[in-house]
Amino acid sequence: MQNPYHSELERLLLEDAALAFEQTTGMRAVSEGPVSSGPRSLLDGLMHFDLGHGRTFTMPVEVKSRIDRFATVARLKEAQEKLGEQLLLVTDYLSPEMAEALRDNQLSFLDTAGNVSLNRPEALLYIAGRRNRERKETALPRRTGSPKQLEVLYALITNPTLVSAPYRAIASVAQVAISTVNVAIDDFLERQLLIVGANGKRQFGDWDRIVEEWVSLYPIKLRPKLACRRYSADRSDWWQSSDISKHGAVFSAEVAAAKLTHHLRPQRVMLYAASTSPKQLILEARLRADPQGEIEIVQAFWPMLSPQPMGVPADVAHPILVYADLLDSRESRNVDLARKIKEDYLGHRPYTPT
Repeated sequence: MQNPYHSELERLLLEDAALAFEQTTGMRAVSEGPVSSGPRSLLDGLMHFDLGHGRTFTMPVEVKSRIDRFATVARLKEAQEKLGEQLLLVTDYLSPEMAEALRDNQLSFLDTAGNVSLNRPEALLYIAGRRNRERKETALPRRTGSPKQLEVLYALITNPTLVSAPYRAIASVAQVAISTVNVAIDDFLERQLLIVGANGKRQFGDWDRIVEEWVSLYPIKLRPKLACRRYSADRSDWWQSSDISKHGAVFSAEVAAAKLTHHLRPQRVMLYAASTSPKQLILEARLRADPQGEIEIVQAFWPMLSPQPMGVPADVAHPILVYADLLDSRESRNVDLARKIKEDYLGHRPYTPT
């Protein structure tokens, strides 16, 4: 007898995904609820595959009703490593970009549109780009809306004392209108990203959700709106001896990860500055404009006056921005380091004075 599912939503997602697999591939898949013991009991169920000609296998399943772009890749990879066997992600819908990111990180998936990736001895299968015509966007939970709201949330994350500050102070640091702060704070409170404590002051609520939401939305909503230029340098290690902080710039992505973890040899350089053509920095580092260059200078969206978290060098961006840029690279080695940076620098809710 099958074990009960954790929820009706999980049962429906698993059954719909199994049906979509059969309709897309002509092969058979049958879902089952969670097992009662062993390492697999911590997961959401099983998926039994019959590909014909004696090719049968079963995979433990992690069910997610929604997957934000790259936000959960590190967590899924960690769960797979702890389990010690291949994990199957089952979800409502995966964009082609998210499908590629999962495949790049050796994560199998199946969605209700029939998109699937399996890399097993019994089968090598990859289908992406199928649309789910019955997918209802309006049924999905609301999240932080505009790029400006993301800037407000970033200001709070990087300046925890602002959480309970007057709106005018928040607007000044985030460099947005007070009306934007008003709308953003109301939204954060309604969704309990922020809560009001017993003393009547605002404080961070669901910190993990704050981190994952900002990291998942930044590459989609805010990053594409930022101006950027590419450069090349005479020496690939120029960044090791260049103090870019004196030019009002900070490293992110691979160089920032190298400085924070000492476990990476950067292949590309990303930095944020007030201008995409910081003259003094370009002269000192002997950079030259190159549309195909490995150095990317992105226009900063914050005033760069925020205090650095403990242990973060002056020339490194806030860890949440480093985390987001590493995940957005979609490279497995960067995803591993992103996970470490999250654990070391973003694992606990910042202290907010009462």
